[in-house]
Amino acid sequence: MSFAEKNIESMISDLKDLVSIPSVSNDLHQVGQALDRILKIAEKLGFSTKKVIEGSVGIVEAGEGSETLGILVHVDVVPPGSQEKWDTDPFQLTEKDGRLFGRGTLDDKGPAVAVLYTMKGALETLGSFQKKICLIIGTQEEVEWTDMNAYTARFEPADYGFTPDGAFPIANIEKGYMDILLKFPIDTSDTALSQEKVITSISAGTGNNVVPGECTVELSDGTLLTARGKAVHSCQPEKGRNAIFEMAACLSENRVAQNPMKDIFDMICETFGSNYGEKLDLKPRPQYYLGEYIHRDVFVPTVIRTTESHLIISVNVRFAYLTSPEDIRSAFHSLCGKYGGTMEVTDFLPTVFVSREKPFLKEMADAYEEITGKKNSFQLAYGSSYAKAMPSLVSWGPVFSPEEDTCHEENEYISIKDLITITEIYRRAIEKIAGTDRSLK
Repeated sequence: MSFAEKNIESMISDLKDLVSIPSVSNDLHQVGQALDRILKIAEKLGFSTKKVIEGSVGIVEAGEGSETLGILVHVDVVPPGSQEKWDTDPFQLTEKDGRLFGRGTLDDKGPAVAVLYTMKGALETLGSFQKKICLIIGTQEEVEWTDMNAYTARFEPADYGFTPDGAFPIANIEKGYMDILLKFPIDTSDTALSQEKVITSISAGTGNNVVPGECTVELSDGTLLTARGKAVHSCQPEKGRNAIFEMAACLSENRVAQNPMKDIFDMICETFGSNYGEKLDLKPRPQYYLGEYIHRDVFVPTVIRTTESHLIISVNVRFAYLTSPEDIRSAFHSLCGKYGGTMEVTDFLPTVFVSREKPFLKEMADAYEEITGKKNSFQLAYGSSYAKAMPSLVSWGPVFSPEEDTCHEENEYISIKDLITITEIYRRAIEKIAGTDRSLK
């Protein structure tokens, strides 16, 4: 019986406690509670812990050595989305058919618990570590990285490492990230005077990195229209259905007349309906670099709302390694100019490209192959992770491609089998990396 199998009941119990804390990123009290809870789990397993950056980042350290293996996780989560689409309480860990359901089970509380037990298992095997291992626990990964940006500004980065916040095999390339806020002035006086049905307000979206599962529109005659889609992680919008685009069909069916608000809404649907933003007139770029697949730029309207004077839209952008962020800014500035609007980049993270020839990646690859019996390869991560926080970090697991990835979705889950397997993969990797004093930079 493996180490993970022997400890699976304790792991599930600890994960249950973590999931029960509704640590949505903007609820700083609950996020703090989740951080305190995972640090208590670490202390129970025999590790020293501390909090830094005004209590927004947790540190679990073990071992000594001239090189540091960094493992970055987070305990904040995205909002649960539509409660009616959950088959279980999102903040109550529920086991069904070998699966553990709950918000954060996959992203990223389940993997965080797995890494803690991984460190304990590897230490039991080796007796001592010949490298320093630093588990860094963030609390604002799902929003603007106020936690990790402050941490990297104050502390030395790890020499190399990974974040269990993606998929297997190793993702040595990661797209860049931008949130762009568009603001268009609107005149609501026309809605009161219009003899036709026109839009008076629009609302959609729960977070900048989630494809909205619901969009509502209020019309001048008091009618409330609701369009439903399927909420998914915005890095791969094709896996869901954007309710904003679903609303476009709903407006057509109800013969809603044009007004300035609908003009802008139509423009958003036309510009971003394909996900690839062809209407932005960005120069096409190759999808391969040095033989590695880097994909295309992806644009997703994720949040839309109206105020008394403006229509406000957040567009989430995942840009490829060769794309210039300045070109994207320029394209959005031009788009807004045509409609009298303004644009602001509210969040930005660069791309990641780590050479697959790095020695530490070979140890990780060997660990994956030994535990799974599958051949390792390298891949592009479509999403954004703490791998962007430091040089020589990659995202690695917990999702086994091509299995279902329920990050940011209703009914998020991790299977017990996968929880055991990822724990064993990470344990073997730590044993290989921290079991030698040889440099792996």
